[in-house]
Amino acid sequence: MRAAGLAVKRFFSKAKPDDLLLLAITGHGKRDDRGKLFFVNRDTVPDSLWVTGLSAEHVSHEMRNSPARKTVVLLDCCFSGAFVHDEGLAIPLPPAAPGQAATEEDEEDRRTRGTVIITASTSIEQAFETNGDGDKIRSGLFTRCVVDGLETGEADLNRDGEVDVNELYQYVATQMGRIAKGRRQNPTYSAHRMQGVLRIAHSALPQVVDRPQPVRTPRPRPAPVPTNHGPLSRRVLVPLLVLGGLLSGCATQADSTIGGGGCPTPVQVRVAAAPGGLTAYREIAAGFEDWVAGRQHGCRGVDLYVYPVEAGEVTAGLRRGWTTGEDGADYLRDAGPQPDVWLPAAATDVPPGGLRDVIDRVEQVAQTPVVLGVPARARADDGLRRAVLSWPDLFAAVSRDPGVVRADFASSVIARMATAKLYADGTIDQAVARTTVEQPLEKALDAGTYPVGDEAGLLCRQRAARSSTAVIVTEQQLVRFNRGDPLDGACTGAAPPASADRLLAFYPADTPALEQVVVTLDWQGRAQSATTRAYATWFVRWLRQIPGRQVLLRAGLRPPGLDADEPLGPAYGALTVWPFARVVPDEPDELTRSDTATLHAATRRPGRFLVALDASGSMRTVTPDPDRTRFEVAAAAVEQAATRLGRRDELGLLTFSGRATREVLPIAPAGADPVGRVHRATAPIQPAGGTPLYEAVRRGASALRAGPGDPLRTLVVLTDGQDTSGQPRPSAAQTAGVRIFVIAVGDVSCADATLAGLATGTGGRCFDAGKGSLEPVLTGLFRAAWETGN
Repeated sequence: MRAAGLAVKRFFSKAKPDDLLLLAITGHGKRDDRGKLFFVNRDTVPDSLWVTGLSAEHVSHEMRNSPARKTVVLLDCCFSGAFVHDEGLAIPLPPAAPGQAATEEDEEDRRTRGTVIITASTSIEQAFETNGDGDKIRSGLFTRCVVDGLETGEADLNRDGEVDVNELYQYVATQMGRIAKGRRQNPTYSAHRMQGVLRIAHSALPQVVDRPQPVRTPRPRPAPVPTNHGPLSRRVLVPLLVLGGLLSGCATQADSTIGGGGCPTPVQVRVAAAPGGLTAYREIAAGFEDWVAGRQHGCRGVDLYVYPVEAGEVTAGLRRGWTTGEDGADYLRDAGPQPDVWLPAAATDVPPGGLRDVIDRVEQVAQTPVVLGVPARARADDGLRRAVLSWPDLFAAVSRDPGVVRADFASSVIARMATAKLYADGTIDQAVARTTVEQPLEKALDAGTYPVGDEAGLLCRQRAARSSTAVIVTEQQLVRFNRGDPLDGACTGAAPPASADRLLAFYPADTPALEQVVVTLDWQGRAQSATTRAYATWFVRWLRQIPGRQVLLRAGLRPPGLDADEPLGPAYGALTVWPFARVVPDEPDELTRSDTATLHAATRRPGRFLVALDASGSMRTVTPDPDRTRFEVAAAAVEQAATRLGRRDELGLLTFSGRATREVLPIAPAGADPVGRVHRATAPIQPAGGTPLYEAVRRGASALRAGPGDPLRTLVVLTDGQDTSGQPRPSAAQTAGVRIFVIAVGDVSCADATLAGLATGTGGRCFDAGKGSLEPVLTGLFRAAWETGN
């Protein structure tokens, strides 16, 4: 242990101020009769820990005296939570070296500082170990979670391309909640004098850009230490002390503190939010964090961790206690960490009953009307903006010229609310709904090659195409589009549109208001501390007070009791004095929603789906499941996705390999047994040869156009390689009228402009499945593609 102590001393003492230090200790931990923590080895004498063990106080002392401004400590041992109570850490904050270039990245590095300690268990808990998958290598559960999160990139929870310490802790806690199977072991997260965000790794996962990224001036950097998760963006020193056996585990403790004169550890409140408004929700959360810090002498007392979750996933997770469901779906993993607060897209997303033991309170804090966003270039009658016409009449006037697009009914609560009004609250007949509403919407959608999805996708296309087509959105979405805010991951970059491309809000007389509610959740003491619940309640109360309402207004919402002002004004396409009528219609009630959904199901156009499945030799690659190849996993995912087809939908399947494509399942109605059809078609196939990708796209698009009627034509291409045939890329004329979804697996990704271009030019999308466990990823991606037709 003497050698380990010297290694720790050298590590901390020889660091530079700009270094980010990452210390990971895995091994045995013991506490003496005073409760002090020691790291022990095989030669440690239990009754002489101070002499023969490595004390946590020694490590704390070296951390305190290190010149480094940024330190991350990962402790994987029994009783590791005792470390944060052993000694207060007063990390010195020296200035940057004289003469250093003041680039934007330098400034970011100078602002980011502090110490974060993540431990495998609390101060009174043991830590558990596990074996490797088939290799019998012993490793701690905590260590396994950390390594998996960094190697796969899954710890990058917000998909911004980097893993920060908060995300790493959240990932580890979530994974151990799934793996530990009820064993009492809770990891802890502690921070001291934190400013900024400590990022420790790059992620190989596809980025989701939810805010403009700063332009950084390049500068020479020291060579980083090689790691499994990719090079870091700054100089990082990483020692790993392995003491004795490897023991660990993970769970949740969000409100522990570090003693001493620094700020207390921020209390983490987990906030599940509707994906379509994620950027705005994070702005609101940041406003609360800043407000709390201003009342706590600059200490960041709370950390609102906002992550995207669909309403259906939240409801399912709440009903199952955020644990594995009866159908085998792991909601703790699939829907993110167990939330303390939920921000749904609309009040109607909240289940009406049956969950009152978990749902504590539902508070309305703002609203935003559903409007018709008409581009200024369309030169529509400006007199129609102030609630002059009903939804059906305004739609009829605008859909003739320049046309109107609406998000997918299944994907968007906004689309469902607008459709209810276009259907006169479900009272018109099927023929009228089809000819006066759905057909004009489909015509405009196809003519502009708009994606079938949510409003963010439509606005992304609107931004790129500079179209005259009108878009059904909320006032908040329209204002944020005109302001140049990011579109919640639908496309990269953000800039205010040109004056002719700005959307002007037209307010129908009977337009409903989308209610922004905040749901606080009470898990009755399970994985939720009293402090966390108190901050969650404080957040809701703040949203109803003047400071919170001002932040809601800046985010583009209309909070009650506050006069509307910019951005809700002419500068960003809105009219400040809405509502123009005395009574604002509520969100559609349950009966209206049911009638509208039934009518839409009868009037929507069916989907014609063709799956082009790569059967080249590389698809024989074995997946993490050693009993199945990529092709077998992909075929199983197609089988699972086929269960989502409607009665009027059609499905076909072709494979491509060598120099040819082969139709193995003709396009036909799904029938009573779509899974059996897919299984019987794919079972005999043996992958081999090259990848004639372009020919598969050409043949698939031609087959989809050949059928009768006017269905939604969708080609799903799954491939793990680029085209090897030498043929030219399909032209726009050869893919016209077909939306293409590309699913890239294995060694290819959507970063390849060729693959991404096949999809984005047709109103489709490109998805990255990567090299990990393919089946859940592919099933989810196929589900997304399938829902465009349902």
